[in-house]
Amino acid sequence: MADLLSIGKTGLSASKKSLEVTGHNIANVNTEGYSRQRVLQQTNVPINKGGLIFGTGNRIKNINRVHDPYIEKRLQKSTSEKHFFQQRADQLGLVENVFNEVDNEGLNKLLNKFFNSFRELANQPENETIRSVVRDTANIVVRDFRRIRETMDDIARGADQKLLTEIEDINSLVKNVANLNKKIAALEAGGEETGDLRDQRDLAIRSLSKSFHVETYIDGKNHYVVSAKNVGTLVAGGEYQELAASGTTKADGDSGLDGSVEVFFKSRPSSPLGQKFISGNVASLLKARNEDIKVLREKMDGLAYNFVNTVNSIHRKGFVNRPVELDAAGNPLPFDKRGPVTGINFFKVPNGIDNTALELDLSDEVKSDLSNIVTGFDANSPGDNRIAVAISEVQKERILDDGESTFEESYLQMIGNIGIETSKANFDAEQSEGLLAQANALRERTSGVSIDEETANLVRFQHAYDASAKVMKTANEMFDTVLSIKR
Repeated sequence: MADLLSIGKTGLSASKKSLEVTGHNIANVNTEGYSRQRVLQQTNVPINKGGLIFGTGNRIKNINRVHDPYIEKRLQKSTSEKHFFQQRADQLGLVENVFNEVDNEGLNKLLNKFFNSFRELANQPENETIRSVVRDTANIVVRDFRRIRETMDDIARGADQKLLTEIEDINSLVKNVANLNKKIAALEAGGEETGDLRDQRDLAIRSLSKSFHVETYIDGKNHYVVSAKNVGTLVAGGEYQELAASGTTKADGDSGLDGSVEVFFKSRPSSPLGQKFISGNVASLLKARNEDIKVLREKMDGLAYNFVNTVNSIHRKGFVNRPVELDAAGNPLPFDKRGPVTGINFFKVPNGIDNTALELDLSDEVKSDLSNIVTGFDANSPGDNRIAVAISEVQKERILDDGESTFEESYLQMIGNIGIETSKANFDAEQSEGLLAQANALRERTSGVSIDEETANLVRFQHAYDASAKVMKTANEMFDTVLSIKR
């Protein structure tokens, strides 16, 4: 009877624990990253009495977390890819908006207006009003070149700020994973259950996957190791190393801008890691800043540089639109009271290709005096329009891309490439979002909590608890019966 009472007690204890775990599952049905838990029961060690084997009830062997590490790794990879493509689509979308000419007059239309204004000036080379229009139109072109360059620089700076935020989040998550490793190791050393802590660690790893491609494994010392693929180890057991990000000089950075943010290990500031990250937000931001935006800035500078030099080279050949004094031999004097009369640049001469679009401006001579806008090839030749015609014809000349493209064709090709890359990034983002949804659904089917299933388990374990209680009650009644015989 004592054995029967003990057997009932073990069943009662096992059913009670199973009810607790079931209740825990139901309570966490909406908890992000939670994996449902299952009580693993097994029979107690039987005893031998008189050559017969008698059972002694059951016991709780373990509380298992329903978890598939391969599905988790797939989810981490899908998370990294989704955030890489989404971040890329966002960054390229910002760049595309810079060149959007649907609602506004873009640079292409403004360049056409500039050349058309010289064409009109060629028809009326003495008209002061048209000269003013030429200068105003040129100023608008200058402002739009600057707008494009400044906006692209702002987008690059915005990527820098996002990188700084990413690094702060990464360091916080890395520290959290290391602390969870310590807690898990301490509890498991004492035989405690750590399912909830492992769920928290998996959720932290999934958050890290948003920033870069994460790799995890158990090393030879039974330490849980977290590393950024192609970069290095971030966590090993309870130890971790932080990343850092700070501004660098133009020469030391990869973006082509002064003060651009570079990423490195805090303990190794002399070894930048920017080109090593794979997938995730960090790699996407660095790719957009160091490749896409940088290439576009260089193309805009090249376009501005060739535009300025081409117009200036023609403009310098003519004479100002005012009376020019001649020497005794009848040759024009190079200067008069108002300044030079020939060799005048329409735009300021750039120091080099770099930053031309940002620093583009009209020359001081053109700014100060409309008569310095050259239309004629010869001095003192009213009606001479050869310089104005030559500048207007630049619009049709194939000057760029090794003589393959006009200014308009080169600019439109650049915009077309941006549109193609943006569309591809949006497509990749949509596709990766679908793959992530599939991975999440697969994990949910494997590890998620089903209310219907847990409710059924609740009823099942409750009945088992009641039955075990009846076993104990029966044993107690039998014991009372034996005692009553002696009375």
